[in-house]
Amino acid sequence: MDKRDRICDKALELFLRDGYEQTPLSRVAKALGLSKAGLYHYFSSKEELLFQIHERQMERTFIPVLEKAEKIADPTERVAFFMREYILHAMTQDPSVRVVVHETQNLARTHRARIDRVWRRGFDLIRNALLEMKAAGKAKDVNMTFATFGALGMCSWIFYWFDYSRQESARELADTYVEIFLRGLSK
Repeated sequence: MDKRDRICDKALELFLRDGYEQTPLSRVAKALGLSKAGLYHYFSSKEELLFQIHERQMERTFIPVLEKAEKIADPTERVAFFMREYILHAMTQDPSVRVVVHETQNLARTHRARIDRVWRRGFDLIRNALLEMKAAGKAKDVNMTFATFGALGMCSWIFYWFDYSRQESARELADTYVEIFLRGLSK
């Protein structure tokens, strides 16, 4: 593990424990045995550090799920796979997603735009699949943009209440959400 990764891991741990706003870079540096100036050698600002944490988490959890889902031809299976895997890999395995999702508003406009492009890719994946289902007569005639926000919202709020010590319930949670969403949308 390189130094930047160690810094990101420690900062993420502190952000998760104390909150982003309440964690000064001096505390991150101290926890790593660095001076604040030493930390600035790797990251020019706290916001850049937060952005790097976002990118790493997206690359580790969200993008692999997207890439696999994009290869699924059947739109119903695509939505089910994406929701299930997003819940299992991004929402219930690692509580650090709280920092990634909740602290997005603290990113600079250019950094946030890069993160938003990845989220948009997930939004488009679901919305396009739902539109395909609707066109094939397999989904109710509802606003698919709203339905997409509903699917993502269901999944993305799990981290606020999920008990990470109960990993055995993650699969049941994912299956339940997929069932509720797809059955409610299906004709």
